[in-house]
Amino acid sequence: MTDTTDRRQLMSLASKLLALLRLRRDPDGFTPSARDVSDATTPVGQRKPLLSHGTVNSLMNGTSSNPRSSTLIALAQALDAPAAFLLPGPEWDDLAALSVYQERPEAREVLRLMQGLEVQDILEISSKLREIRGRRGLPEGVPTIPPPPPGVDQPREGRPRRLLSLHEAAERAADDLEGR
Repeated sequence: MTDTTDRRQLMSLASKLLALLRLRRDPDGFTPSARDVSDATTPVGQRKPLLSHGTVNSLMNGTSSNPRSSTLIALAQALDAPAAFLLPGPEWDDLAALSVYQERPEAREVLRLMQGLEVQDILEISSKLREIRGRRGLPEGVPTIPPPPPGVDQPREGRPRRLLSLHEAAERAADDLEGR
């Protein structure tokens, strides 16, 4: 009998949000900001978002890690992801499987039909699915988190940021206050 357990590192909420943001990069390589995500939680026909950008920012930075279920649902909808992916625990770390479960009713039916089957039967079904994927030219394995769109992980061109010394920052602030 084959061991089917997966011994991956648990993902924190902040790392899951980072993965979702990475998948949502625009063609220029920019990830949505906390304000963009907050704005995306605004219900249709209303002006105020469900989540403030401060709340989103604290979740993205990991300073807040125990949000309410309504917060997780709003975040998931804003990032177009299954809400279950944002739950703690290894059983919720597989974004690809959760996405298929959410989007494909026939996949839910297949899972229901597996109820009560022996492990050998499920491994046989898994082998058959790999065979079908091979015939269709798809890779045998599917990553738990899909790779980001091509080209978005490349460094953006432009001037490198230079950090200011405290003295330079003070001078710049004084110039701004005086309107120079």
